[in-house]
Amino acid sequence: MTTCRLIAVGVAAALALGLAGAGPAPAAPPKLVMAFVPSGEARTILESGNRIARLLEMATGYRFESFVATSYAGVIEAMGAGRADIGWLNTFSYVIAHQKYGVEVRLVTVRFGLPYYRAEIITQASSGIASLADLRGKRFAFVDPASTSGYLFPLAALKKAGYDPAKFFGQTVFAGSHNNVVLAVYQGRADAGAVFEDARATVQKTLPDVMQKVKVVWYSDPIPNDTVSFRHGLPADVTDRVTNALLRFSETPAGLDALKSLYEIEALADYHLLVTKYKVKTPSLDAFYNPVRDVARYAGVNLEELIKPR
Repeated sequence: MTTCRLIAVGVAAALALGLAGAGPAPAAPPKLVMAFVPSGEARTILESGNRIARLLEMATGYRFESFVATSYAGVIEAMGAGRADIGWLNTFSYVIAHQKYGVEVRLVTVRFGLPYYRAEIITQASSGIASLADLRGKRFAFVDPASTSGYLFPLAALKKAGYDPAKFFGQTVFAGSHNNVVLAVYQGRADAGAVFEDARATVQKTLPDVMQKVKVVWYSDPIPNDTVSFRHGLPADVTDRVTNALLRFSETPAGLDALKSLYEIEALADYHLLVTKYKVKTPSLDAFYNPVRDVARYAGVNLEELIKPR
């Protein structure tokens, strides 16, 4: 089936599921703005975000605008200032945004059949690096200070192992995205880097040998997946309508195709699905992210410092 036909099928399904019997859309701002974190290639994210926006417009009756922030903190600040209504926030960015601005998670992403994932540290296969200890004095690439897998969990692991990240490495950089970290390691501009599992696959089309040339030397404990979150103060009926539309079109060919192109998302889960289908024991969606808060406290991460512009 062609992409055009996929989109047509998805739109029709979204209309049938989202609007049939729903009546007029509740009052909403003239335009709902969706903000996306730059965890991959910005152009691909924006194109996918625009596709999702068009499907949401058909399913809800609202107008949507999409943008990709230049940093993870940019999405947090946009939601706090009311410049973004919906944030496709990575895990740690959600935790920061919730604490700072009351941002509310409504949907959890699913990949590989699970609502959680792991962080990993990668290096060139020929580097001789085989453990955290071997990273001493090396050039290391993190993703972003507000990245869960690309900063927080690796940072906590280093501290737990008795290493001070500020002194342990020869040099550290923030590459800005997981793709950029993989490229930096592949090209030898960094000796090692922190990414999500398995970020290598996101650049495999342009670097066919990346799986052979770049290896994994460390994995984290499970991390709750990224979110679709809403700014504080957005009317509940608007939030509910958008949430339900996303759930419905995520089950259509066009919706799923857009989500996979966006962040390799294969499904979305609300609280009910999280506890029934995925068997997660949590009193609320927000509480699902408490392990991240625990790791942040252990790592001594200052949330206020993380969201300051760099």
